[in-house]
Amino acid sequence: MVYAKLPATEHNPGGGRITALHPAVAPPGKNPAVNIRLFEQKPVLPEWLTERGALSPEMMDDLRQAMQIGKRILVCGGTRTGKTTILSAMCNFLPEGWRIVKIEDPEEIWINRETVQSFEARPKAIGTEVAAVTLADGVKVAMRLSPDFLIVGEARSGDALEALFSAMTTGHSGASTFHAESPRDTVERVITEMGMHSQARPVEIQRTFASAIDLHIQIGIRHDTRRVISISNVAKDLKDGRVFFEPVWRYDEGSPANAPRWNKVGALKTTYTEEA
Repeated sequence: MVYAKLPATEHNPGGGRITALHPAVAPPGKNPAVNIRLFEQKPVLPEWLTERGALSPEMMDDLRQAMQIGKRILVCGGTRTGKTTILSAMCNFLPEGWRIVKIEDPEEIWINRETVQSFEARPKAIGTEVAAVTLADGVKVAMRLSPDFLIVGEARSGDALEALFSAMTTGHSGASTFHAESPRDTVERVITEMGMHSQARPVEIQRTFASAIDLHIQIGIRHDTRRVISISNVAKDLKDGRVFFEPVWRYDEGSPANAPRWNKVGALKTTYTEEA
């Protein structure tokens, strides 16, 4: 198995990544595989997403406000639902002059600012004693770089989530993506990943989640199109021992493919301590 990067070039300024399977690990008589994923060749603009029906302009305005006041945001969805694309678009709203530290594996988000410091995780160098560098390592380094906003690519493991939540509960603003199919699935998957890593009790993990995350964005596929399914405030206090989500926007599941609708059912909280 080979994992490699495509460098940014004049004709492919976004670069990309390659995953290759050698015939030695393909079943007999089956083909080996080469997968090439090209990244965005320029920053993702918010209007692209509203024009394609991923969310409404009013929802984008709420996300603009959330980014500009430094909310701590988790963007969730299944495979290929556009988590990174949504986060990339939201990064356009970060105030000019903010020091942004971006940690990814691999680097995908393109922010056209001189104030961006990028950090990329890498595996252990084969045949050497050079250790791996993880997303969790990147978050710990970022805490020493005085960021105004921290961006973590997909937090896939318990150690990455623990480092991310540690940063966000100590006063750092930021955003990350996470693989989950619903708000409740987000919490259950976080409990599983962090529990396997640290053996913390579910209720302790849920308290940490509620303390670390202000806004949850859920993405899904509807009518073969990427849609934002919900945007929710995360209550700072548990209810019945569980993380409580306070919806701000919900996708109308009855809306037609060519005319998606969203219902506003709440208000975006504008401070960390504001409660409904």
